[in-house]
Amino acid sequence: MNILRGILPFLLMILLSSSIKANINTTKSHPTTSFSESSKTKVSKTAFVERLERRSFSMDVTYNKDVKKFVEKYISKDRTGTELLLGRQTTFLPIFEKYIEEFQLPRELKNLPIIESALNPNAESQVGAKGLWQFMPSTGRMYGLTINDYVDERCDPVKSTIAGLSYLKDLYAKYGDWKLAIASYNCGPGRVDRAIKKAGKSSFEGIKKFLPKETRGYVAKFIATSYVMDNYFFHDLRPIYPEYTLQFVKVVKVYKRATLKKIAKQTGMSLEIIQKLNPSYRKGIIPPSADGNFIIIPIFGEELSIG
Repeated sequence: MNILRGILPFLLMILLSSSIKANINTTKSHPTTSFSESSKTKVSKTAFVERLERRSFSMDVTYNKDVKKFVEKYISKDRTGTELLLGRQTTFLPIFEKYIEEFQLPRELKNLPIIESALNPNAESQVGAKGLWQFMPSTGRMYGLTINDYVDERCDPVKSTIAGLSYLKDLYAKYGDWKLAIASYNCGPGRVDRAIKKAGKSSFEGIKKFLPKETRGYVAKFIATSYVMDNYFFHDLRPIYPEYTLQFVKVVKVYKRATLKKIAKQTGMSLEIIQKLNPSYRKGIIPPSADGNFIIIPIFGEELSIG
């Protein structure tokens, strides 16, 4: 039985790898290749728009020079970086997709943490924003995230995702336009409000020149990122996956006080892996919680017996 348990992870990896390859091969033979590019590092405007429309993209797609610049960066100038991002998605995408579906939000919002943090839950900006969704402390606390000496839930992949999507849902309710909601996520609703007042208009294109340069580029980058993450196979990009213990994970809730060291021991996984998957616990201690704390563990580990 122990031998079987030892080889199961590797059998699963082989099966998943075969499935991924089959899906990619099927997609490449899709009839839409009739407008495929002559070069893997180029994309025509027609192909770009049709591919996003086929994915029911929630924004009005504008393929302008700014969007084109970011697409070319992803598929040509920084191909290795893009392939690393594609592989890194395997850890976090199921979490994003679960809550996007629960919140009934556009599926492409799963790409926002890519441009916010490059899918690094420990990412921290020069101004103090942190985590996958890059929350400032004040906004994080406003959306229910605990930040203290022991825990920084901005780095919690699950809780920060719930907070990030809640914030985006509120921004969309305020503006009724996803480009404006995403712009305000970057520069703050105050700046967007002032731009609307100056321009006398309420569309992103109408107020764009009154927004910070970074925000104008942010919306273009979001559109470009959404295109590339869904259509990378047309450009011969191949995901570079992290080690399998970081790829295939599950989320469990823990209510009692525990330590990451204890969780590592119970699951049979290394402490380093458990720490990488749960970076919000600054001192390796999970506090007790009546609502429960989320813990991410590899699916290959033993079951937790912590309540």
